[in-house]
Amino acid sequence: MKFDFYINEIKFDFKIHGTGSIELSQGQYILNDFQIKDPAEKCDLCIKFKKQDPADVDSYATLEHVWINGFDLKERFKEINYNIDTSKHTVHGKSIPNNLYFGYQGSMHFSLEHKNDLLSRAAWTIADKEFTPIKWPLKSQQYREKNFDNVHRDAVYMFTGCNPPETEILVDMIDNFKIADLKDPLRESARRKIEEWINRSSRVKIKNFASLNNFTISNGVTESLSTFLQSADTIFLPKKTYFHNSELLSDKNIKSKNAFREYFEQGSNVLFEVPSPWYTTERIEHHIKEARKANCRIALDLTWLPMVDYPIEIDLALVDEVFFSMNKCWPIVPLRPAFRWSRNRINDSQTFDYETGRYPKVPVNTFMRLIDRFGFDYVFDRYKADHTELCEKFDLAPTGVLWFARHSQVKHDDNHYISRHFFLDDFVCVVELLNHKGKYFW
Repeated sequence: MKFDFYINEIKFDFKIHGTGSIELSQGQYILNDFQIKDPAEKCDLCIKFKKQDPADVDSYATLEHVWINGFDLKERFKEINYNIDTSKHTVHGKSIPNNLYFGYQGSMHFSLEHKNDLLSRAAWTIADKEFTPIKWPLKSQQYREKNFDNVHRDAVYMFTGCNPPETEILVDMIDNFKIADLKDPLRESARRKIEEWINRSSRVKIKNFASLNNFTISNGVTESLSTFLQSADTIFLPKKTYFHNSELLSDKNIKSKNAFREYFEQGSNVLFEVPSPWYTTERIEHHIKEARKANCRIALDLTWLPMVDYPIEIDLALVDEVFFSMNKCWPIVPLRPAFRWSRNRINDSQTFDYETGRYPKVPVNTFMRLIDRFGFDYVFDRYKADHTELCEKFDLAPTGVLWFARHSQVKHDDNHYISRHFFLDDFVCVVELLNHKGKYFW
């Protein structure tokens, strides 16, 4: 039997009738208490049933529960073959599915395998000990109860995708804001204030903000991405980007082409993420220049920029639109303030709302309050040393985005459980490890 999660304890609970007796063994060792703590990655188990009189139908045993990490998973054990002792019983077949019932004398042998590497152990620990009855974003029930299916799902996908860390000082500050103080429109100076705040970073330099004349407020970068993706008949983008992009295009009459493998068509739309956990910035910059030669309309999604793990300079004179937020860096996902800079005025609802002052005020004013208190590099600097320690502890290889690392046992799910356009499962997202560093074994 194979389990795709870490097991810290197994306990078998039998109900025995008459003169029956059960013996549970692991290899040569008899387990008198019917439990195993911290099992090896693979262990061989045997259950033997005996009774004084083989013909006594009132002497039998039932397997009432198989507690694995505190959850009853006995149904998984029903189909294991039970070998009948034919020296005690005359029967047609030598083995039958046990069906959690032991009436014939005999034995049941099986191997149990689980994932006992450190990452799997950490994943189950967080999923179990830090379970939350509300979970989002999630493509299923977001209000849920603590049961095996939900804890198991959390454990299996614990390090897949990414939300920002729960940086305590930021959480406390955001939670104590009053809506009454966040209702006014932005001042005209807000744009320049944001640009200067970004460029005070020790890692990030963005040149030529002034070359993009238009500035609007977005409900997350997805709002800006949606407009851009649907504004032309052909869009060039890398195969691996935020899965929202290809999901949105999946039922549209828009040609989607690989920005790294196909020649740019004159005047087409081109989208890149900068930085990208999959592709080097140098490679992206080269293709931006090629797209510019083809007079393409180029947009940059800067979602991961706040967590870039190397010095980076971006020249906005080469692009037409830029989408930016701190939503993967700061714990402001429920608000999702974001911004768009563009060379030309974009006639969409975002521009209409900004020009008429109809945009949501609370998210963007929360953002402005935070940049008064925290520098662009604050969260990066807060977690960089912890990230280095975690990479050493869990044998992870860093990427160009601080939240993501590679591990030899972590591979893309070709079954497309999340989406056939989802590729962040190439990586280990270290955010949950950071959230609980020092509380458990790491």
